[in-house]
Amino acid sequence: MKNVLKLISLTLVVSLLFYCSGDDNNSPDPDPDPDPNPVDATTTLINTLSVPWELVWGPDDFLWVTERSGKISRINPNTGDQQEVLTINNVAQVQESGLLGMVHHPNFDTNPFVYAVYTYEDGNGLVERLVRFTYSNNALSNETILLDDIPADNIHNGSRLLITPDLHLLMTTGDAGDASLSQNMNSLAGKILRINLDGSIPTDNPITGSYIYSYGHRNAQGIVQLANGTIYSSEHGPSTDDEINSIAPGKNYGWPEIRGIVNTVGEEEFAANNETVESIFNWTPTIAPSDLVYYTSDRIPEWTNKLIMTVLKDQQLIALTLSSDGTSITNEETFFEGELGRLRDIAISPEGRVFVATNGNSYGDTSNTHSIIEINKIQ
Repeated sequence: MKNVLKLISLTLVVSLLFYCSGDDNNSPDPDPDPDPNPVDATTTLINTLSVPWELVWGPDDFLWVTERSGKISRINPNTGDQQEVLTINNVAQVQESGLLGMVHHPNFDTNPFVYAVYTYEDGNGLVERLVRFTYSNNALSNETILLDDIPADNIHNGSRLLITPDLHLLMTTGDAGDASLSQNMNSLAGKILRINLDGSIPTDNPITGSYIYSYGHRNAQGIVQLANGTIYSSEHGPSTDDEINSIAPGKNYGWPEIRGIVNTVGEEEFAANNETVESIFNWTPTIAPSDLVYYTSDRIPEWTNKLIMTVLKDQQLIALTLSSDGTSITNEETFFEGELGRLRDIAISPEGRVFVATNGNSYGDTSNTHSIIEINKIQ
């Protein structure tokens, strides 16, 4: 009898141990193995910049950055080491002005040119110029003025640059704080300009003898061209109607008479008497959109084949899905809201690595604490 009781007791103990072991297909593992190789969503590459404005992936596989005070640098994308290649001494940085847009010649090996835009004082106030530098021996030199006396101010200077496959340069300009200039065809303010790479006017521009490619813009700070040739811009509105526009040659985008889409009596009257183009997407209240790229890599699959835009006031990245014909935005997604501060610019490497330039946490921050951050994944 005692042996039987011992056998029953041993069976109960073994059964209890088996149950407590958690070896049950219906029970979750209470202590799952941690990821052996965790990847941070973001990596800060450098945090000692003073108001970075343009950030581009260079043909030398370095990040190139302009700082509004006048400095152009190359930054190692793996170590964050910064090498200054030029400081432009006559740059005037007043509020939103200074050294702004930059782009490399597409055939950099044979034409080692870097194009840039900056504001300076001419005795009567701020003006803006487009220049070209030559890169050699880790430095930029031989400044050549391509276009000068563009209206400028402490606000609304545009200045995003894009070189198209047919080797023409597109340059956005702001209204320089004077809204009437955007509809003035004798002014280069409030426009998108199309320029030969030597600074001359292309013979096939939509307006003969004029740099003007499109007009009626307030302050476009993003411009991108897709592989199919379609050009999109991101544009600051006043208190309403930040915009995404699809840019076509010779078209009027309405500012200051039209904001976003035509939906007021005054806008309808202006549109009835002027051939205008509405925005394809807009934000009210405003968010302060900045740079715009089109992401084709699958490195961050949530963004593949979408427009990606940096945002200043609302401190976020936005992914925009285009319709199949590219004439509208069908979906908007926001990322990193309030986590990285004001985001001025974005650069994409050929492998799909994503880098953003921060602009502090408040408007007017000119400290030497702004960053370049790599986005590794979406959490």
